[in-house]
Amino acid sequence: GQSGKQRPRVYLFFSTFSAYSSGYLGLSGVYPPSMELSDLKWETVTGKDIGIDLSMFKRRLTLNLDAYENTTTDLYFQNLQISAVSGYNDVDLNYGKMDNRGWEVGLNAILKKSKKLNIDFGFNIARNLNIIREVSEYFPSQEGFSDRNGSYKRFLRIDNPFGSFYGYRFKGVYKDTEATIAKGADGNPILGPNGDPVYMRFNYPATDYVFQQGDAIYEDINHDGNIDSRDVVYLGNSNPKLTGGFGPSFNFNGRLRVTAFFSYRLGYQVVNQTDMNTTNMYSYDNQSTAVLRRWRNPGDVTDVPRAVFGAGYNWLGSDRYVEDASFLRFRSATVSYTFSKKITNRLKMKDLRMYVTGENLYTWTKYKGQDPEVTAPRGVFGIAIDNSRTPATRRFTLGLSTRF
Repeated sequence: GQSGKQRPRVYLFFSTFSAYSSGYLGLSGVYPPSMELSDLKWETVTGKDIGIDLSMFKRRLTLNLDAYENTTTDLYFQNLQISAVSGYNDVDLNYGKMDNRGWEVGLNAILKKSKKLNIDFGFNIARNLNIIREVSEYFPSQEGFSDRNGSYKRFLRIDNPFGSFYGYRFKGVYKDTEATIAKGADGNPILGPNGDPVYMRFNYPATDYVFQQGDAIYEDINHDGNIDSRDVVYLGNSNPKLTGGFGPSFNFNGRLRVTAFFSYRLGYQVVNQTDMNTTNMYSYDNQSTAVLRRWRNPGDVTDVPRAVFGAGYNWLGSDRYVEDASFLRFRSATVSYTFSKKITNRLKMKDLRMYVTGENLYTWTKYKGQDPEVTAPRGVFGIAIDNSRTPATRRFTLGLSTRF
């Protein structure tokens, strides 16, 4: 099937006119405040879906399988900045085509069913991927900088997913001056015209910074002794490979009920900008205790570069700050008890139920930040960046529910 998404603003295909508030000889000047966009279209989503619902063993096992592919054509973008010489600052346009494809699996099983005890178990897993198929020649194909500290490159590349980011590979710290000598593909030092060794540089000739002992080491992909945009590589993608949840449910005698739910996310790359900001030693900002192991003297072997106030390139966008934010979270658990009719009749109630619920009880992860559940990227060039937002609170709720 197909569905359309219209433009959020109306009359964009007209060239409207307005008059200046000031005038001359009783007449006001007239100007076109908006550009005529006669070729602007609304987005069209063509959806394809196939699914299977299966019930077995007297409905004790149910399985739901779903696979889909949605193709969005004439992707709509608002307020693309353009050169002011055109008379306008921005323009709305259709910029490309995207495939959204994936699959979902849901499973529910009744593990035990008797008069006194019922045990259910639910599980789901999903995979979703957005793939770029076409990009307008008038739309920017990249964002970010490879020659600035703290910045990652993002590209719109055909047949690649949105949310991908690129940067340098961090290889440690130059322990001494000899370690800064550039080496070719054969592993031997690169020599200049006069036979002297060439030292590693950054972004020659535009920046031409010569790396010093204690500086960060970035992998020289093309072995030319110069770290620049040609050494930028793919570092990760801010779309999780797998997401889902699972949990059991226990019911004893129809009165005591215990439920639990776990959620998970696998294969999710996050830029830990908090780690970047608290270890760069670039300004007066507070730093983490990790900088206590920074390089200080020739020969020091460490993974934290030297402190250089307002200078150097020790915190370029690299895999040093990229982490896998996969996690398994004990999302919630509820224990409830429904009192018998004997008790409710004595209390002149129709029913009475007591419950206690706990939320965000525990998280298993190797991610070093406060919370691995970083907000999903937004926008065409959006990536998951962790600035240490306040993590989800652990909450407990105790309650009673009744009817008279």
